[in-house]
Amino acid sequence: MKREDIKKAVDMVMDEGEEGQERRKKSRQLADMAKKALEKGGSSYLNISLLIEDIKQQATSNLITA
Repeated sequence: MKREDIKKAVDMVMDEGEEGQERRKKSRQLADMAKKALEKGGSSYLNISLLIEDIKQQATSNLITA
């Protein structure tokens, strides 16, 4: 990336106008959604838990058949 591209992106986010405020609002919403997904009971938390259980089950099955 070029320095100018980074400056332009930062300026867009830091813009005090309506567009900048909307971008910051959307960023806060997305951050909140991500945080909730990682909390106990959230979608990402559940998916990781299911993955761990599946790995444990596969490991147990492999030990039994070996």
